[in-house]
Amino acid sequence: MTAPTWHLIKSSTNEEYGPLSHDALLQLAAEAKISPMDKLSNDGRQTWRRAPMVRELQMDWLIQMPDQYLYGPTNVATIQEFLATGQIDENVVIIDCTDAGESRLGDLPFFKASPHHVRSAHTTLVGAQWPDLERGEAEAHVQQRVRILERQLMEAQHALDEAHRAHNILRQQFIEATGREPV
Repeated sequence: MTAPTWHLIKSSTNEEYGPLSHDALLQLAAEAKISPMDKLSNDGRQTWRRAPMVRELQMDWLIQMPDQYLYGPTNVATIQEFLATGQIDENVVIIDCTDAGESRLGDLPFFKASPHHVRSAHTTLVGAQWPDLERGEAEAHVQQRVRILERQLMEAQHALDEAHRAHNILRQQFIEATGREPV
């Protein structure tokens, strides 16, 4: 039996990558190259799932950014990337999607166990494994998580659409008032 291959669609560019081996997929995740909006398929592109729904990627964390915006769900590698680029610090609040617990990043085991400036498959997965759950319990948990994430996505898309409408109205008013395009 051959190992399943993966296909990835990047949400930012709508480009498709693959086939990818399971190890290659995990490496991309370890390098913070898979976003919460990316889609994955491991059944010959018949069905697609959002990256956080692929358990092996361990996208179990929401980052409460300094402006209170929630980013994620994402994995430890992305948290490390945000640390390395200065977008967050060890005082940021991290929400564990598996149990809804909130913690200061600096208090989490994976922050203490691996250097936050080093991202690799070896350091990323330390302390971030899923708890041992019965299969049925894990499936129910994933389904609940999907419903919550879908609702949040719809709310965010609605807010984005409203912002685009408001932007277009203000842009048109500016053009009418000044006779030129805004800078």
